[in-house]
Amino acid sequence: MNYDILEPDLNKKLSSSYQLSILVGVDSLVYFAFDNGSNNALLLRSIPYTNLPGTESFSLANELKNIFAREELLAHLFRRVKITMPDITPVLVPARLYNEYEKTTYFHELMSDDRPPAIQNDEIEELGVQLVYPSDTALTAVLKKQFPTAKIYNNTTPFLLGCRKSLNENKTHNLFAHFTRKNVCLALFEKKNLVFSNSFGYTSAGDVLYYILLAYNQYNLDPALQPLHLSGQILDNAEIYKMLYRYISELRFVPFPGFLHFSRKFNEVPSHFYFDLYSLALCK
Repeated sequence: MNYDILEPDLNKKLSSSYQLSILVGVDSLVYFAFDNGSNNALLLRSIPYTNLPGTESFSLANELKNIFAREELLAHLFRRVKITMPDITPVLVPARLYNEYEKTTYFHELMSDDRPPAIQNDEIEELGVQLVYPSDTALTAVLKKQFPTAKIYNNTTPFLLGCRKSLNENKTHNLFAHFTRKNVCLALFEKKNLVFSNSFGYTSAGDVLYYILLAYNQYNLDPALQPLHLSGQILDNAEIYKMLYRYISELRFVPFPGFLHFSRKFNEVPSHFYFDLYSLALCK
C-alpha cells in the first residue's frame, strides 16, 4: 500500500521549521514531516522502489539516489532530519556496562577478521541502554550526501522510545510487537523499565507465534490476561494476526502517537503502520 498525504498547511518556504523523518524500508522509502512548533503532521509519502529487492538489478543505494533526484520535497532544508533503517538487529548493552572503545567486541563472533563492519551506537538515556549495531558505510554515505546534518538510528531505537511513551501505566507489564516484512521486534516493560527486547527473523506465522509465546512463557505472563500491542506491517486479516488471535485474548493495534497531531486525512493510514517512523520525533 502506498500513501501520499499532503496537508494544505505545509509551506515549503518554512521547511526549516519542520522535522523530516525517513524510513528506509525493505521495499520502499517512506517519509514524514511535522511542524516542530505545533507538532502538526504535515505530510506522509511512501515511494516503492523501482526494482525488486533480491533481483540482480536491485541496489538500495541506487534506488535511494533515484528517489532523491526526483522528489522535490526532499531537496528542501529541514530543521532536523532523522533516518531509520529496519532489519538491523542491535545488541542492547546496559549503559553502566557500555564501553565506547569496545564496540566491536559486542559483535566479535559475527564479524570476519579481515573486514570488520563499522559499528554504530544509539543511546537511550530514558531506558539506561545503548543499542550497538553494524552500520552500512556505503548506504550511510548516500544518505549523508543528501542530508548532511541527518542523524541515523537503528529502528529499534524509535520503537522502544515510542513504546515507553505508549505505556498503559495501570498495567504492571506492557508487551509490544513491531513487524517489518522480515522481522518482528519484541519489547516488554515492567512499569517504565525495559525488561526485554529482541528481534527475530521469520518466514511464517508459526515462527512469529513461537517467539511471542516464548516471551509470554519466559516472563510468566498469561496470554489470557496480558494484552499484546501490535505495530508495523500487520493487518487484522493477515495470517499472523489470525494465528496470534487464537492464543492471545487481546490484540491491540497501537494508536497514532499522542506527541504528534494528525488530521482526518491521516485516517486512511492504519495508525500502527508507521509507529517507528513517527517515533523518530522522540530520538535525540
